[in-house]
Amino acid sequence: GRIMRHMVERGTGAVFEGCDIHRPSVEWLAAHLAAPHAVFVGGEMPPLDRPDGRYRMIYATSVFTHLAASWSRWLLELHRLLDDDGLLMVTHIGPSFAETFGEDPWREDRIGMLTLAPGNPWEAGGPMVLHSEWWVRAHWGRCFEVLSFEPDGFGSAPGTPGSQGLIVLRKRPVVLAPEQLETLEPGEPREIEALQHALRRAHTESIELNIYLNAYVGAYKQEATRSAALSERLEATEADLHAKLRQAERPRNAARAVVRGVRARLRG
Repeated sequence: GRIMRHMVERGTGAVFEGCDIHRPSVEWLAAHLAAPHAVFVGGEMPPLDRPDGRYRMIYATSVFTHLAASWSRWLLELHRLLDDDGLLMVTHIGPSFAETFGEDPWREDRIGMLTLAPGNPWEAGGPMVLHSEWWVRAHWGRCFEVLSFEPDGFGSAPGTPGSQGLIVLRKRPVVLAPEQLETLEPGEPREIEALQHALRRAHTESIELNIYLNAYVGAYKQEATRSAALSERLEATEADLHAKLRQAERPRNAARAVVRGVRARLRG
């Protein structure tokens, strides 16, 4: 509700619904949100349990900045949920934020849609996805009219490191499949440059992950060796203690035998 509460508090008379995949957050907000506004839990993949054309406006804050393989299905799902001429507002990672991930200097032509850390779990922040304006207009523009594309300034002043940008789109009257959004833009040479750059970044990430993995495996092997040596010492110590215990028991057993003999003679 960190964004939704500001919308609600404006008192515009509009009714808002919030959706998230994190059930505890949704349950907390449901307990603190005044009617008629509402929230519900959605899955990691579409569809959402809402009818076609339900909303006049949808905003997605820090959502498409993390959607790698599922972006086209989610974009079409939001297209379905908007009524005719409905508006979609989406934040994106532009030059001011991209340098946080080593994309410095920013080169618009080579970004396209660039996915960093694919497969990163949601608990660790998920993948990070960067977008160029030309790529959004080429791909998202097939189902939405791009009304504006701000490179930064959402949540903080323009040019501030960590500032996201904002895209405002209007629904087009089209019916498309995800593959039709994903296909390369014909006659657009920047598509190839972006793919080549994505491949270079993936190669760099692979090297970094292998270095980390090898260091982790090396540390694990060292710890396993130390654990094995410690286990051997413990076993040797245990065996030595048992031997000493047996030696200590011998005089006691001999004394017990003498006592039993004396008692036998006394009874006899």
